[in-house]
Parts: sequence; C-alpha cells; structure tokens
Amino acid sequence: MNIKKFAFAIVSFSLACLAHPAFCAGTQARQSAAAIPVHYAEETELVAVVCHLAGIGGFIFNEEDGVLPDYLADVDSTFAPFADHRAVQFAARKLFRNGFAWDMPMAFALRLRIDDGHIGYNDRLDPDFEDYYFRISRSDEKKFIAMLEDFYHDSSFGEFFRNHSELYGECEEAMRKVVDHLDIAWYDSFFGPNDNGEFRVYLGLLNGPGNYAVHQKCQDGRELVNALMGCCDRDSDGRIYYGESYTLPVLIHEFNHSYCNPLNEGCWESISAKANEIFRANASHYALIAYGAPQLVMNESFVEASMIRYLMSHPIDLSGTGFENMQELIDTLVDIDERKKKFVLVGTMIDALGRREASPEKYPTMRDFLPEYVEAVNAFTPGGN
Repeated sequence: MNIKKFAFAIVSFSLACLAHPAFCAGTQARQSAAAIPVHYAEETELVAVVCHLAGIGGFIFNEEDGVLPDYLADVDSTFAPFADHRAVQFAARKLFRNGFAWDMPMAFALRLRIDDGHIGYNDRLDPDFEDYYFRISRSDEKKFIAMLEDFYHDSSFGEFFRNHSELYGECEEAMRKVVDHLDIAWYDSFFGPNDNGEFRVYLGLLNGPGNYAVHQKCQDGRELVNALMGCCDRDSDGRIYYGESYTLPVLIHEFNHSYCNPLNEGCWESISAKANEIFRANASHYALIAYGAPQLVMNESFVEASMIRYLMSHPIDLSGTGFENMQELIDTLVDIDERKKKFVLVGTMIDALGRREASPEKYPTMRDFLPEYVEAVNAFTPGGN
C-alpha cells in the first residue's frame, strides 16, 4: 500500500459548508451508528446535474476524479439538450460568480423538498437557520427554485432519477457498511453530550471527490448533522464500493465540522489575531485550495486535528493488513495538513486535544476546554510546534 497516496486521497477535496441537515423526525433516543440514515436524495442530485451542466466548481469532475464513467455518460447524454435551459444559465451566469459552488449548491439542495413534481422548501426545517445568504440572495434563491422546477419537468428528471434507483440503492448499501463502523458515541465523549443532534449521510456520484458538511435545524429545535459524501469506486465484481480505510476518516471529518465550526466561532475574538497572522503568510495558497478566509483555515485545522484524535483511538484495518500501518498513516495525514495544505496548527491542536482527553473530569465538554484551546492556538509560532 502506498500510504502517502492513500492518505492524500482521504483529505484532498474534503471541503466544508459554512451553513449550519433534510429529514426531521420526532424526538428519539441518542442515535446508534446503525440508526444513521444513508440516503441518495433526488433534491441533491437535481441540483448537482444542473451545476454539472453549468460548469460550476465541484460538479465538473470526470472519471479520473472518481466519478463513475457509465453514470457520467448517462448524465451527459440525457441532459445535454438542456445545457441552455434557463436554470443552467442562471446558475452559471448569475449564481456562480457570487459563490454558488462546491459546498453551497448542496447546502441549498438540502433545504428543498420535491413533492409530486413540485419543488419548494422543506417546511420541517427552521427557515431562519441558515447563514449562506452572503453567497445568494433570498430573491435569487426563490427564482432558482422556480427555474429548477421547470428544468425538472422539461428534462423529465424524475424519470431519470427513477431509472437509476437501483444504482442509487447500491450506493446506499455500500455506504451503510462504512457508517456501521462509526463509533458515534465518540462525538459525545469528545465534544460533549448533544442529545438534540441527529446524524445523516447523503450521497452524490456527481460530487466526485468533494465531501461536504451541512448543519441544519428543524422547527422543533433539533439539529441535523449532515455529511454529503462524494466519490465511490467499483470492486473487482463491478459493485459500488466505499473503502472503510479511506471513507470513514472523511465521514468523521465532515461530521466534525458541525461541532468544530461553532466552537471556533464562539472563541473567534480570542483567536482571530493569530488566525489572521497565519492566513496572511499563505493567503494565495489557501485561496487555491478553496479556503480563502482565516476562519475557514481555522475550522479545517480543528476538524482535521479532531479526526486524527479519533483515528488515534480507533485504528483502521488498512486493506486487511491489520493495524500496523496506522501510525504511518497518521504521520502522513499530519504532514499533508501542515506541509502541503499549510494548516500549520494541526499538530499543536492534536497535542492540546490530547490533554483535554486525558482530563475528562476537568473538561467535561470541549466548550469547557476552550480557554486552554485558545491558549494553545495563541502560543503557536511558525516552526515551533
């Protein structure tokens, strides 16, 4: 196994949504991994197809990027006649230039509900729990929804989606095997109890290597923690396959965003000076890898450090070889984060989070640990960790 190539594949395109997931059920006991829904949603696929036709970043991948060639060919051949549809052109010419790309279309799609061909907002969600409107106005959002409904009918999208239900079901079944290995109790032990949160996984073949976190809230106050997972592979028998060794860390990473982002926001005033200092030193590099703001870099660093703390206590059997390569994998992940991505705080954060884990009585929740987290961040000096 090429550990470096494998490790880079885990984290290369794991981006996060700033928005704070689209089913809302009644109050229930804390989820187990087996109770986490895994769903291939018509709403997200509709938006992905339109974005693919519009050439929007995050939806123009090909076979080399992890998109199944047979599915991509079906999408292109079916929808090519609709490349000039007003929904596609509106997305390309109006929305894209304002930031409607990568995570944003999926955050938008998870707010929608398709009911008997009609597209509207999911009325079970809190309509005010959304902070992506700096990238789309509410009026443009409503216009786009109306155009999407036209595209849905004009292109017979519903028929296309139904015709691929077997493939989507195969994706759900394959991801289910990975999700069942997740230690969901770790989130309560690591970040602190959250009986009001529910985890959900959505899938998207057209997302290629892109993976996103979307955190939403229901009208009844419950929070939904969504991970929207992209690329998959086929095994030697041609069946859809999500390898645990590379998919599970990404899944953990995406779920982490719903915890780490609000924590960073809560102490931002105390760490912003250091975050800006680090960002300014590598601003052009961060922009190239889609993290064009200090808070995005800080969120990603915290998320990666937390994911690595999970791996340190939950080793993965890499390709059936046992656990002996885990330390090499962890070292490689840290090296990629700090050296290639220039998330230079990751090692410092890993060490700090280890101190929190060692003293659960002193720090019952991550929020209790924030003063020490802030201290560790502000004590960082380049080359000093």
